[in-house]
Amino acid sequence: MQTQKLELAIQAYMKRKTDLRGGARMADVSYNRFLREVEARHIVVLERDDFLDELAVLAETFDSESLRDAVNQVHAEEQESVRNG
Repeated sequence: MQTQKLELAIQAYMKRKTDLRGGARMADVSYNRFLREVEARHIVVLERDDFLDELAVLAETFDSESLRDAVNQVHAEEQESVRNG
């Protein structure tokens, strides 16, 4: 049962439906245990909500097409996740 809760919590975290603390609560594990599990799976941990906005500014500042593409891809994935609930 614990493994299933952890899997569901990690899926919710990856879909940005919860943050690390919420994921830990969902999985009924400590924050540190959840963080270690996320890192062990090589899932990027972004705790700042404005990270993508700042990345978009950097893409424009440095005129980086690849960085722009990455920001746009993440935004598109977020919108798809919201649509699919």
